Amino acid sequence: MKDTIEKDKRRTNSLTNQLKYKESWNISYKYSSILMKNINNENIYEICFSIYHQYLNELKFKNLNMKKSYTQIWETMINTLIKGNEVRGPIHILHQTNQQRIHK
Repeated sequence: MKDTIEKDKRRTNSLTNQLKYKESWNISYKYSSILMKNINNENIYEICFSIYHQYLNELKFKNLNMKKSYTQIWETMINTLIKGNEVRGPIHILHQTNQQRIHK
């Protein structure tokens, strides 16, 4: 009987983790879609940083893990923006990655 209870706990934890992971990717997609809608805006550089902080705040608010691949792609985009003049390329890559992840 004890083994069954432990097994059920592990299943529940696993399901909860899967749902949180999926929700995190959906949130990432939501914010990358906002960036794509504004990609031709003359203030896109500033918009990227603003959207990035909104994204992180929503993850924190919903108690989602901040050290996963869905946050790493955003960090990569931000670092690329800081290092270079190209803005649109990193946004396209971010959005494309999000699209691939939510359609799995």
